[in-house]
Amino acid sequence: MHPQIPPKKTPWDELDFEKATTCHICDNFLGDDKVWDHCYFTGEYRGAAHKSCNLQFKVPKFIPIAFHNLSGYDSHLFVNNLGKSPGEIKCIPQTEEKYISFSKTIVVGTFQDKEGKTE
Repeated sequence: MHPQIPPKKTPWDELDFEKATTCHICDNFLGDDKVWDHCYFTGEYRGAAHKSCNLQFKVPKFIPIAFHNLSGYDSHLFVNNLGKSPGEIKCIPQTEEKYISFSKTIVVGTFQDKEGKTE
């Protein structure tokens, strides 16, 4: 299980939390349902949020990286090197050496939630 960093509370963050009237995640009115939302990896304050929004707000498990306008370049060199590491690679070829599109799934780490399930 990854370590959870406690929230870093500065006077400015506390003042912002007290004055907040809208959820920083969904932009709807907070009312009495207001909780302190912070990053569990850095401890940095993100804003006031609804309890339900805060519980559903998660770190994405993937980071999309886009290469634009590769048709005139040697994209087969990228695909060839990406194919050497573990993980699924998908591509739409135009020819054997030119690709219209390609994507690669790379697992960078796994985490266990509070129930012990691996994500």
